[in-house]
Amino acid sequence: MKLLTLNVHAWLEDNQLEKIDTLARAIADNDYDVIALQEVNQTITAEIVENNLKKDNYLFVLLEFLKKYTDTTYKYFWSNSHIGYDKYDEGIAILTKHNASYDEFYCTKITDINSIEARKIVSASFSYEGESVEFYSCHINLPTSKKENQLDNITNIISRTTDNKLKFFMGDFNTDALSNKQAYTNILNLGIYDTYNLAEEKCSGVTVGHNIDGWKDSKGEKRLDYIFTNRLIDVEYSKVIFNGYNYNVVSDHYGLEIRIKIK
Repeated sequence: MKLLTLNVHAWLEDNQLEKIDTLARAIADNDYDVIALQEVNQTITAEIVENNLKKDNYLFVLLEFLKKYTDTTYKYFWSNSHIGYDKYDEGIAILTKHNASYDEFYCTKITDINSIEARKIVSASFSYEGESVEFYSCHINLPTSKKENQLDNITNIISRTTDNKLKFFMGDFNTDALSNKQAYTNILNLGIYDTYNLAEEKCSGVTVGHNIDGWKDSKGEKRLDYIFTNRLIDVEYSKVIFNGYNYNVVSDHYGLEIRIKIK
């Protein structure tokens, strides 16, 4: 099974359509089972075309580009987390090739969409090789948040359902394992594993190569994006994608891809 997570920084990128095309081509090339996306934006004023999704929703545009490269049908779920940059519904999404059930919830105490600290999580659940598996697309608050605690928010995600299910927590956790080892260790101490550490093959794991919004004072390379799991599993590889070497850059974050064995 192949998984991908990426903070897409939707509609805030130069040459945005070209970058969406690159992402669509990579999805087709790599045939992912599950894709977790963060900062999946749509403009507040755009026309609603399906439920709460609007005409310029980044996910809708991506799915149209995908049709150029693959016949695979990806099911999807998107939900608005909060208002971003005063003009976007800043959402979070999950896509999968499998027939799944979906869930959405706030991991934060704050649930007001007008607050950037309100953080919605979406999940997909399905059976694979006889195993019940859950996948969560996550975008955690910055460590500088005054009103929300990262560990409390992550705990709310981990404990959403019973521990007898295999779970994957995918996304932008806004914790840098390179510069703040203690904060990273605190996450692992919640009883989860970093698939990067479990991987037989891996690269540097760097998913941000420069200073970005929220990290203006941190100009070095950072490892902010992860795929955590609640069990010791076989991970064939963990590699960074969309970093200029493994496909062109498509966002202010690079993507993270893993291949796992579920027995």
